[in-house]
This record gives sequence, structure tokens and C-alpha cells, in this order.
Amino acid sequence: MLRSFRSGWLSVSAALTILTIVVSFSVSYFANHQLFSTVTMPVLRSCGGTAFDDIRNLELWRVITAQLIHAKQVHMLLNALCLFLLGSLVESRVGGLLTFSIGLIAGGIATAISPILIEAPWNVGTGASQATFAFAGCATVLALSGTLKRKLTWTLIAFVVLPGVTLDLIYAGYPKPGHVVGFVLRMIFRGLYLKPRNTGCRFSQNS
Repeated sequence: MLRSFRSGWLSVSAALTILTIVVSFSVSYFANHQLFSTVTMPVLRSCGGTAFDDIRNLELWRVITAQLIHAKQVHMLLNALCLFLLGSLVESRVGGLLTFSIGLIAGGIATAISPILIEAPWNVGTGASQATFAFAGCATVLALSGTLKRKLTWTLIAFVVLPGVTLDLIYAGYPKPGHVVGFVLRMIFRGLYLKPRNTGCRFSQNS
């Protein structure tokens, strides 16, 4: 078994996955009395989604809650699976605290800016896809550095990025800024973390 999955229920990635599923299903049921339903953007905003006006009003808690709620629950389950698989792989190398803290920052910033270029009333940042792209960015740096096994890592990165970009191109016509920013920010944070530590043989043995 992969080292990344050995912590099971005790891992940060598993906890975030479960929290995402529970909160998103709860909002769906609250809105439409169905677990699997499409939740409108006004309802999502009232339940914790974020818009630029909310950030200006310093309702910063929304950048956390927004990542847990989704308009479509099937999409949420895909995001949850990506969170667990790629998040667990990253967490196995960098630890739960760093995975949570950097993921929260990168995912939060990306979610906050995700409504850019979107007209009202759809200009509400929601969903865990920004966080999954952030994990993909982190995993990219770890794979390039030799910290993670490249074949497995590239496969999981493709599993996260390709469906997300495809949906962006279908529905928006361009990669959504929140996805791009989440990916790039996490690469930067991960690179800064690795730079002072990549001075010996610690990573070469895992290439």
C-alpha cells in the first residue's frame, strides 16, 4: 500500500474530504431537500460562498466555508476524491500541518479571486476545486524535485487537472483564474519550502 494512505482516518486530507462531503450535502439538502441537487449561487452565497463585496466587508471566514460548498454534488464528489488522493500523497511527504496551512492559504486566495470575470449573480467563489489545483501545484514541485515518485504523481495530477481544465473550457471558454492561481501559488509556496532543504541527499533516494 502507498505510504500516503497509511494514516487513514487520522490524516488531514481524509478529514478535509469528509468535511467537504458533509457540508456540501448538508447545504444541498437545506436548499432543495435532496442530497444530490443543484444549488443556486444566491443560496451558496448565503451559506458561506464568497464574492468581492464580502471580502471588502472583511468577511474573511467565507474563504474557508466557500471551499466546502458546491453547486453540483456530483462535481463535489469528484473534488472530494481528488482532495483525498492527491492530498494524501502530498501529506505523506510534507506532513499534515503544512498541507493544511498552505492549502488553506492557496485555496483560500484562489477561491476569493475565482469570481473575477464572472457576471452577477454567478460571481460567487465556491468549491474545493481551487484547493485540488493547489495540491496539484504542490505535487508538481515535489515530483520535479524527486520527492515523490513521478509516475504515480503525474497520473494523479492529470486526474485532477485535466477534468477541471476541460470543464473550464466547455463552460467558460478559458481556464478559470481560481484554478490557475491555486496551482501557481501552491507551486511557489512549495518551491520556497523546498529550496533551503534541498541541499543533501534527502530527495534523491525517492526519485
